[in-house]
Amino acid sequence: MFGNKLDKLFYADQHSLLSMESLKKASEVRAKLLNQELIEQPYELKMIMEDSTEKFFRLMTNVFRVDNKPVGFQHIARDYTQQIHMQDNLRFYLEHFTKAQEEERMRIAHELHDDTIQALVVLSRELDMLSLSKEGISEDKKIHLENLRQQTNNIMAGVRRLSQDLRPPILDRLGLWAALEWLASGLETRSSISVDLKKIGEDRRLSSEAELLFFRIVQEALNNVWKHSQATRAEVILELGNSEAKVIIKDNGKGFDIPYPADELTRRGKLGVAGMRERASLMDGRMSIESISGKGTTITIEAPV
Repeated sequence: MFGNKLDKLFYADQHSLLSMESLKKASEVRAKLLNQELIEQPYELKMIMEDSTEKFFRLMTNVFRVDNKPVGFQHIARDYTQQIHMQDNLRFYLEHFTKAQEEERMRIAHELHDDTIQALVVLSRELDMLSLSKEGISEDKKIHLENLRQQTNNIMAGVRRLSQDLRPPILDRLGLWAALEWLASGLETRSSISVDLKKIGEDRRLSSEAELLFFRIVQEALNNVWKHSQATRAEVILELGNSEAKVIIKDNGKGFDIPYPADELTRRGKLGVAGMRERASLMDGRMSIESISGKGTTITIEAPV
């Protein structure tokens, strides 16, 4: 693993092998094991190679005793440097994929607003003028024109709603809280689900990236409540601390059995949940799901801000 001969490692100083953070971790592990305290294993250490490159190891450690006296440590180590690099590459890909996805959403939203909706507005006005004309149009045709105008207005409203869902202007203009109010209002309008909103902490804006990621997570969660939960009530809590933000989404729906491990949700086609986890990870955050059959679901997202 180290690329060294054993006789060279026998006399190596740990300060030359471990990063400062790992030295502190190793010291904590040593003290707890000698005091016969439990530690979480495996634990991770970053080690410095002779050529100054870094390697990452996962270790299991036990105290080796003779006559019940500690005389040394037994370490079982696994090099997982390649996995770390793969995770970093995946994170880089997800970050740029999410950014590209949002840019494409914004482009499509602008085209719908500037082109499609405006064309439908013109068409609706022309149909309105025809239906009001008194020359050469029978009453039946006027009624038909009025129906066409109404259908055009309905299509226009649907396209406008789609444009706002793709990239709600309120998020950029007024921030996360206003966008959450808009989401809640939209869900109540198109369903029988009542949504309670609660804000804890100081009223302030987050970074545009954090607000967008939190918004997308809540949007996906509320869509799942609407489509799958059979809930009658949902609650969204936004908690803004000095160094961390938290969002909690609860519902009183039918709930579901959470598989173990949680990655099994992705294999079962629950891609929305996977997307929520990925967005949380892009903020260096964490997401947890609690669900009891017949008693609803709670999703919690915490991230440093």
